[in-house]
Amino acid sequence: MKKLLLIWLGILLAGAAIAQQTRTISGIVKDEKQGIPLPGVNVILKGSSLGTISNLDGEFTLELPAEAGILSFSYIGYLSKEVLLDEESDGTLEVILEEDMLSLQAFEVVSTGFQELSPERTTGSFSKLNEKLVKRRVSTDILDRLEDVTPGLLVTRDISGADAEPSINIRGTSTIRSDSQPLIVIDNLAYDGPLSSINPNDVESMTVLKDAAAASIWGARAGNGVIVITTKKGKEGSALQVSLNVNANWGEKQDAFYLPKMSVASLIDKEQRLFGTGYYDGQINSSQKPRLSPAVESLNQYRAGLISSGELQNLLDEYSMQDVRSDLEQYFYRPSLNQQYSLGIRGGSENYTYAFSTGWDSNKGSRVTDYNSRFTLSSNQTWSLLDKKLKLGAATYYTISQSESALPDINNFYAYDRLADESGSPLVVSRTYSERFKESVRNTGLLNWDYVPLDEIGLSPERAKGTDLRLNARLDYQLMPGLNLNGFYQYWSNIAGNSFLQPVESYTTRELINNFSAYDDSGVLIQNIPAGGILDQGQSAAHSHTFRGQLTYDGRFGEYHQLNMLAGMEVKDQQGKGSTYRSYGYDDLIGLSQPVSYGIRYRQFATGFQSSIPFRESYSGTVNHFASGFMNLGYSYREKYLFTGSARVDKSNLFGVNTNQKTVPLWSAGIGWIISEEDFIGASWISFLKFRATYGYNGNTNSRATAFTTGRYFSAGSNRLVGEPFLGNLTAPNPELRWERIKIVNLGLDYEFVKGKWFGTLEYYSKQGLDLLGEQALFPSTGFYSATLNYASTATKGVDLSLNSRHTFGDFAWTGSFYYSYVDERVTDFQNEPTSSQIMSSQPGAEVPVKDRPLYYVYSYPWAGLNQDTGAPMGFLEGTPSEDYQSLLQIPEDQLIYHGSSRPTSFGALRNTFDYNGWSLSFNISYRLGYYFRDLSVNYNNVNFGQQDHADYEMRWQNPGDQTQIPSDPQKIDAPRNLFYLRSSALVEKGDNIRLQDVRLSYTFDGSIKRISTMELYAYANNLGIIWKSTKRDLDPDYRFNQALKTLALGLRIAF
Repeated sequence: MKKLLLIWLGILLAGAAIAQQTRTISGIVKDEKQGIPLPGVNVILKGSSLGTISNLDGEFTLELPAEAGILSFSYIGYLSKEVLLDEESDGTLEVILEEDMLSLQAFEVVSTGFQELSPERTTGSFSKLNEKLVKRRVSTDILDRLEDVTPGLLVTRDISGADAEPSINIRGTSTIRSDSQPLIVIDNLAYDGPLSSINPNDVESMTVLKDAAAASIWGARAGNGVIVITTKKGKEGSALQVSLNVNANWGEKQDAFYLPKMSVASLIDKEQRLFGTGYYDGQINSSQKPRLSPAVESLNQYRAGLISSGELQNLLDEYSMQDVRSDLEQYFYRPSLNQQYSLGIRGGSENYTYAFSTGWDSNKGSRVTDYNSRFTLSSNQTWSLLDKKLKLGAATYYTISQSESALPDINNFYAYDRLADESGSPLVVSRTYSERFKESVRNTGLLNWDYVPLDEIGLSPERAKGTDLRLNARLDYQLMPGLNLNGFYQYWSNIAGNSFLQPVESYTTRELINNFSAYDDSGVLIQNIPAGGILDQGQSAAHSHTFRGQLTYDGRFGEYHQLNMLAGMEVKDQQGKGSTYRSYGYDDLIGLSQPVSYGIRYRQFATGFQSSIPFRESYSGTVNHFASGFMNLGYSYREKYLFTGSARVDKSNLFGVNTNQKTVPLWSAGIGWIISEEDFIGASWISFLKFRATYGYNGNTNSRATAFTTGRYFSAGSNRLVGEPFLGNLTAPNPELRWERIKIVNLGLDYEFVKGKWFGTLEYYSKQGLDLLGEQALFPSTGFYSATLNYASTATKGVDLSLNSRHTFGDFAWTGSFYYSYVDERVTDFQNEPTSSQIMSSQPGAEVPVKDRPLYYVYSYPWAGLNQDTGAPMGFLEGTPSEDYQSLLQIPEDQLIYHGSSRPTSFGALRNTFDYNGWSLSFNISYRLGYYFRDLSVNYNNVNFGQQDHADYEMRWQNPGDQTQIPSDPQKIDAPRNLFYLRSSALVEKGDNIRLQDVRLSYTFDGSIKRISTMELYAYANNLGIIWKSTKRDLDPDYRFNQALKTLALGLRIAF
């Protein structure tokens, strides 16, 4: 027993001696300029295997021997630093690292939404926009900031001629009928709301995740890429900083003559010819009493002997001198003006950080009465407890957005309508019914049936208002050095409402009330729709709860090994509901409406047809549940050999009832090799060189697809046969429905030459879209409208290149960035092989998939020119010129001409920035190459219906010997002839172009102004025009339907 006691006592004494020989050193590593903590800094005791890395808050803790030593701090983009520790050094260190201006500018810490990583420790494909690049462009839309500065990201506008939202694609499109837009992540959690709710002035950085290693951690929502947005936050130990940003952005007035149209004189000449053939007689004598153009009304009056030939000619001459587009420019269009105001407050103490901001956007649209505004509030706070082992965070983001428009339809005028006389007084314009009919019912008790467009401006406001709320909470607890527990919660809510009030003074309301009016047996006029306004309203409400818990480990063991790991679970519940309804006889002063009888079919006053009062009421709802488990691993050996892996399992209520369909495993693996760390690299000009390769699977969901039977209930008012509610639009169940999967291979090379003067990345990727979803129409005998199937596959390959340079010559500095992206995408499998007719009838942006072709393509019929005797268009049938249009439209696919993709296959930008003594000049040149478009031309079906059409009509063939490719006017409706010409190769052009996208000029004061740390005055011009284009046609290949309006912004940014 005595021996045991002595042994125990000896162990205690030895332990005490060892304890006295070690010490705990902790500290924080910060950036010199901004004082922000730096995560991922290597902290090593020189000459030993002891070391660690700083956490997300720049903090580190290290057990070291008691004797003196040297701590080495190294971090990409910063100069290494050594700190001497004498035997008495203890407690907390604050280490400041100085930015290496000649180091790798592009290699900043990137965020995946799950963790922040130093680029040299990753194998995935990332593109990051820092705060300086985010602030460069002036716009109210956050995603505008990504355009032309991110390799592989393409923004497509003006797809169909409608006012549609831009399409954003990262490395092509890997889905067919599902959503092709990337996943948006804000502050570590997926965001479900509208991007218009995000104030760009609140954003600190954005990171685009492109390959499986970067994005597969997001699982079944990452198939189209991921955009991670990080908002501004306070920093520990930083003083109060107040920032103010104010700018005004003017846009040029829209050109109503942007789309070329045939002259009014030519249109009137055509109407005279058609009138002479009796074409309009059916309309003149129709019981439907359709409106007629002023010229046709005048011609009919002359034929009826109501006016003389001289009076007729004077009227036609007068009409030919008018163009309604001139009135549209004067009364309907205006220069736009967007104003932004943003105020931010940031700072922090040792255990508390804060960031508060507010923003106000006020935007006048390019059309009179168009207006929208956005008000944002945000707060982000963190508290450090338990000697900084526990951190709690809470954030609130709230947005109120409003819009209003009260403009009548501008697409329903005749070409030579006059909206006002010489004095500016509003004029009556024909609409819906003929003026003869309206005159015949004047003073009969009906409401005035005249349409006066200028009186309609501002009369029927269409308003929308929405609120968007995000509540975020975060918990970080350090279980032990390097091992942390993280918890996240997000509540999101979006409530939107819209209203469209058409008062009784509006033409639409007056017309509807008149048409549902009738005389009773005693001759009294009965209004079956009560006199008053018509109010259409809609509401939608959506919310979601997201919970995520994860364990993270980041540390070193031994001299050469570094490991970071992450594992966790996430659950999400998302619900939404919506409704629309209409009120008749609405009185805006008291907010009351009057009932109507929907089940009765009334005789229309104007036409005599039977019809029910329009019923506008609908209800909808969605419920989606997701559950996920995930892990991520990163390992490096000797800080030059890298291995990464990730896996995620997603479950959802959307997909097949079979377990293997409800669950989808997605994963990635990657390797990296920092070649420049090898001893055999003897070239001093190679500062950094890294090869990386990744392979894995991402996924894609479609919230509209489900494995179960779905249908839509219709109200009794929608059933004209029996007047009872019914269920329609049924889709068949599919228990085998699977998630879409995207298989991705990525090879990358990161480089830095000549001490950081040249740097960038070169990447090759290959993507395969598998089990892609689509709708398959079913035979009516099945009882179903359609079925959702996994019915297609795609393959995409491409290259992304970024080349950056920075050179300094005294006070002068030049920074250049060149981006190049190439993408080749193909449909590799499609269950329903389309016919040539289906291919040629596809609409831009919704093409029918064709095997071995891109998703978006241009086909055409072979063009054989014009018949020199008649001007008729000709094609080829079995190699011979032919005018057999029915047969030409049925030629097999292999005889069609395939031109190529309708989306750019090569695109990028060149940005140059010149800095000198506070002045900065930057300009961006963008280019799009390798794609085709089908130009517009004269549609003779429209012309021979008496409608104004394309200006190519003026260049048509009229006589033998005319040198033109525009066919002659057939003088009658010939649909096959017309369709053949409009889909022929004669109208296909290359879309390649280079444009000066923007220019930015700024001056930053040097801080000499009292109490102002920085102040910047800036000017920004956008959409400055085309430098070069392949086509000789007088058009912009990227804006064929809607004009790209030039803008000029002036702004002031101050920091106190």
